[in-house]
Amino acid sequence: MKVLWLASWYPNKYEPVNGDFVQRHANAVASIMNIDVIHVVQLGKDVLVEDGCSETQYHNLYETVYSFSFRKLGIDWFDKIRYNIKYRSFYLKVLQAYIQQNGKPDIIHVHVPMKAGLVAMQMKQLFSIPYIVSEQASYYETAAPDTFYKRSIFFRKSTKQVFRNAIIATNVSNTIGNQIKQMFQLKKVVPIHNVVNTSHFFYKPLVKNDIFKWIHVSTLGEQKNIEGLIAAFQQLNHQKITNWQLTLIGPYKNHHLQLIEDAGLKNQVFFTGEIAHHNVAVELQKANAFVLFSKHENFPCVIPEALCCGLPIVASEVGGIAEAIDETNGLIVTSGNINMLSESLENLMKNYSQYNQISIAETANIKYNYTSIGNQFVQIYNEVLA
Repeated sequence: MKVLWLASWYPNKYEPVNGDFVQRHANAVASIMNIDVIHVVQLGKDVLVEDGCSETQYHNLYETVYSFSFRKLGIDWFDKIRYNIKYRSFYLKVLQAYIQQNGKPDIIHVHVPMKAGLVAMQMKQLFSIPYIVSEQASYYETAAPDTFYKRSIFFRKSTKQVFRNAIIATNVSNTIGNQIKQMFQLKKVVPIHNVVNTSHFFYKPLVKNDIFKWIHVSTLGEQKNIEGLIAAFQQLNHQKITNWQLTLIGPYKNHHLQLIEDAGLKNQVFFTGEIAHHNVAVELQKANAFVLFSKHENFPCVIPEALCCGLPIVASEVGGIAEAIDETNGLIVTSGNINMLSESLENLMKNYSQYNQISIAETANIKYNYTSIGNQFVQIYNEVLA
């Protein structure tokens, strides 16, 4: 079985963490079978990109990342059209060269429908190669500033075409998957959650400490509602609950520092900045619990990663987060409800002993490890070929 992945988002030298969750899925499947991944960098007409090609191999995973230069003419709408045409034309040439060298794949697997899905549709027409499409984006929720419903007619129509022409679709959460199924009148959308590298993310007993250590990992952007998160912790102090600290991992800005200063929490809330992915595991293993107060999500990787480290979680009920959390491993709160978040933080701290961290980690490991998630994709490949 020869499977070719076309990734709309994927790590590259211009955006090192772009679509890293797609790469983790690729590693999961590559733990079982050979996988070829092709990504053509799409930074848009306003970003200067050099012509290039980089090839990387990790055991059974073969990655090829291409980039192409683009010269603007200065007419914005015309340049945008030209860029999109060149992107698709360049991508098709790359794929034709791949087939000449490696033969025709049995299946194409698209990750994120726009824009690689448009190329997959053409490959289906030209070479009769069926394709699968997997979606990870959260913009199908109306709370997202870049919500699908506000996108251009071209974007919405093209996305629908990609899904409707796919032989099967998957999503990292059942919640968003059902939304997509209804929106595009699809017969079936299979939920396959994000994967965890359990050789890094695993339970490690805590050194006893009188301070309860909360941790949050994200981009710290608008979506993550850091302002609301800080306000909830500020309420704990107002209620004379002060034996806690919060570590925020991610690319913080000056306004985040000012936020902490204004809240009077500079001695309890700490920023690490961006750190390597394997070091995120180390920081999770030092914490008591994880917190996420997002306005919108799909199924963020850090949720199963925290669970695999045995951390109970307090998180907002957006996207597919509630699919991972129950009474044994955390608490769910309404997005934007600061009072509810503060009460849940207090509740979890007071009842911390009821959470069996070893059991939390073991259960998550079984669900989210490479073999489990990889086999779910391989099962779909076998069904398609059958």
